[in-house]
Amino acid sequence: MLLAELREQVVRVGMDALKLGIVHGTAGNMSLRDPASGLIAISPSGMPYPTVTGRDVVIVDDQGNVQDGFRKPSSETPLHTMVYRHRPHVGAIVHTHSHFSTVVSTIRDALPPILAEMTLVLGAGVPVTRYGLTGTPDFGESVLEVVDDGGLAVILRNHGLIAFGKDFGEALMIAEIVEEAAKVYVHALAANGGREPNLVPENRILEMRNRFLTSYGQPG
Repeated sequence: MLLAELREQVVRVGMDALKLGIVHGTAGNMSLRDPASGLIAISPSGMPYPTVTGRDVVIVDDQGNVQDGFRKPSSETPLHTMVYRHRPHVGAIVHTHSHFSTVVSTIRDALPPILAEMTLVLGAGVPVTRYGLTGTPDFGESVLEVVDDGGLAVILRNHGLIAFGKDFGEALMIAEIVEEAAKVYVHALAANGGREPNLVPENRILEMRNRFLTSYGQPG
């Protein structure tokens, strides 16, 4: 089976996302790029996460052409392949239907810097796309229109969230951070009578993020 380990990783991250409650039913999709061949392992279309096995995961090239597998790949394959073509440093994509991120997508053009943790990892905020037509290249174009070169997440208008990483561990962590920030933001708006809550001061974000990137964690 071509790229068997990558296929198993797609299965595992789908189950992890399901346990976290950021996907449900058959919603959402995940993919992982093989750095050697450039081929992409992507979740199959319309299958509940607990039923998916490694054999069900599909291998496509960066144009979305199936290279191995007997299932139909995710309907959002054009979104994934477009991101990979334009963002060569991205190794993994996690697309979720996270509840609070989706709420934000219906009321704001960006998730503002509501939490310190969010700003440390993502900077000053997470952009929200225009409405993109799902299952088509237009969906991918709506993402590329708002994400900058260092962007790690985008909220999809009336739809959900997409997070990028060098691997699934990073992409899933980013998806969790965005959803937690969105949850706090929605609750803060409600608690504050719909008025904008206090945010992380814009003039401190760059300093905070630079310190985090250069000093957080263990050496080596």
